[in-house]
Amino acid sequence: MYSKDEIIEKITQIRQQINHEQVDVEIKDIQYKDDELTIITPDRPEKSIVIGKGGWVVGKLKEDLGVKSVHVVSYTDIMLKEYQMNLSLKHLKKMMQNGTIDDKYMEVFENIYELLTLKAQRAYDNTIVANYIKENIDRKPVDGADVVVALSGGVDSSFSTLLSKAVGFNIHPMTVDPGTIVLPKQFHRNIDNLVEKIGIKHEYLKTDMSDIINDALSGKIHPCGRCSSHIEDVITQKTRDLNISCMIYGDLLSTGSQSVVKKDSLMRINLPALFRMEKTEIKNVIINYDVKKIKGYGCPLIVEVHKNHPQYRSFSIQRVLRETRAGILEPGEALDLIRTI
Repeated sequence: MYSKDEIIEKITQIRQQINHEQVDVEIKDIQYKDDELTIITPDRPEKSIVIGKGGWVVGKLKEDLGVKSVHVVSYTDIMLKEYQMNLSLKHLKKMMQNGTIDDKYMEVFENIYELLTLKAQRAYDNTIVANYIKENIDRKPVDGADVVVALSGGVDSSFSTLLSKAVGFNIHPMTVDPGTIVLPKQFHRNIDNLVEKIGIKHEYLKTDMSDIINDALSGKIHPCGRCSSHIEDVITQKTRDLNISCMIYGDLLSTGSQSVVKKDSLMRINLPALFRMEKTEIKNVIINYDVKKIKGYGCPLIVEVHKNHPQYRSFSIQRVLRETRAGILEPGEALDLIRTI
């Protein structure tokens, strides 16, 4: 494989060939595994230089090297991911030691702790969780380790479903269904494809959200907050009805001490946040399970709200920016989403 200096020289040549500005190319380290090259730059400006405008530089580099893929990550982003995952590890260890975690879930949490430790040690490697899921998706569930997984059909909740099964939970995926204006057909297809692919049972939970929908369409509210709260209430009630004491969500932002919380004997795990997943990592997992990323921002209801009540677009843009500031979304991905709002 090429050395770091050879990669730097190659990138410099490519930038010259495609008439990019000639600048010093700086690389801190390179990692090569399973025909995938990871380039670690000192910071984000150096990362932008390696990627190039519109991704032309890194795309040409991948082509010239003949590798399966090239990932570019800044060392400052790696430091943040390591720090956040270590916060999660500290929080998990405390919960496992002080009796917060029920005995029936302990084996699964040991699996989670082991995987998270590995990911924290190799924060630059975006293949660790994907490979783990691939190797363990057919794992026999741990007896008694039942969880309800909130499955919306989006990429984050689909990822949570896959990882939950791979670490050993006995998963019960549930989808709150207020109708196609909130849960359109393409989400149904993702859900049905996923559960069929991995051979699990799934249930749609019909619910009435007409008050929220009508208030949103009339311009009284931005619906996302009330919609999320309603869905959580339905999932929580179903979890209690099944006498299950653990729920799993696809939240990406609630890292560290908020990644696993227990309230009134009911535990909530924000699985992507616990593992400090990024959107690109998640997409690389779910494409193998017949789950397609839905283009644009949000459901048909929010699209109508944006069209008829443009004053609410800024609220949606702010939600995108929150994930961008947290390093979950790349700026280019965020820009693509904002353009659809």
